[in-house]
Amino acid sequence: MKKILLFVVSTFFFLVVLLVGLDFMYTTIYSVAPPRTKFQYFRSLKNQKVDFLFLGSSRVESTINPEIIRATTGKTVVNMGFQAAKLSDIYFLLKLVKEYNIETDKIFIQVDYIYNIEDGCSNVLPYQLMPFIRENQATKDYFELHYNQDQYLYYMPFYRYCHFESKIGIRELVANIVLKKTTVVAQHGFYPLAGTAGQSTGSLPNAIAKSNKYLDQIRQFASKNKMEVVFFCAPFSKNNKNLSYAAKLKERVPDLYNFANSITDETLFNDSYHLNKEGAIIFTKTFIKTVLLPEEIK
Repeated sequence: MKKILLFVVSTFFFLVVLLVGLDFMYTTIYSVAPPRTKFQYFRSLKNQKVDFLFLGSSRVESTINPEIIRATTGKTVVNMGFQAAKLSDIYFLLKLVKEYNIETDKIFIQVDYIYNIEDGCSNVLPYQLMPFIRENQATKDYFELHYNQDQYLYYMPFYRYCHFESKIGIRELVANIVLKKTTVVAQHGFYPLAGTAGQSTGSLPNAIAKSNKYLDQIRQFASKNKMEVVFFCAPFSKNNKNLSYAAKLKERVPDLYNFANSITDETLFNDSYHLNKEGAIIFTKTFIKTVLLPEEIK
């Protein structure tokens, strides 16, 4: 009986040590490797100056071309749009700007139908964040908000790497080890889309929410930490239903730059909600003329 108990205890101890060691190894590699994901890129900006920072969903990621802004204004620009991001994700990223001591002149936040959404989160940010969920209070708060039902992800060593194996498992780890590059750094977070929308149609909400608590928190946090935040709404295809939603949003967010109807050429859209590469070039230039250059003149 003693031998069996000793075997069980020693096996358990060995497994715990193994899991802790693997967790430490994976986390260390993801922390020090050159950025492959957008969140790794975001972390690499610690203690640096970024003149213009763009936050939002894929309607930022595929819409704002940082290189065009840099070439026109001479400013450093980073596009931190994450696919399907909600205002809760954007609030989290804003808190990380402070945590990572990233100095900015202006932070541009894209707001649209996500104003109506207070639940849910990006479908990309959580798994990119997983190696770093224990890094600071902001990452812990984000985890508890969206993954509170699965505390094993936070407290059990190596479990998160197994749970998200297809995203941050051995294949991605090896890619980090061999320094396999992606375009995220070279394009400063911009991800252009190819193709045209054709007759693609979509639909915006037919009514607007009275408020969004995360937008309120974004304003309060920015004011408290002396961050200059500018809100804007990127273009929509004219084939979308309920395009009047953007005008209603302007009533809720009076300081919003409303570009919802600024591009009418359907060949410049990849789908009803996203511009293609050519559309992004045109819109970025429009954004520069309308928002950035007038601000620089002041």
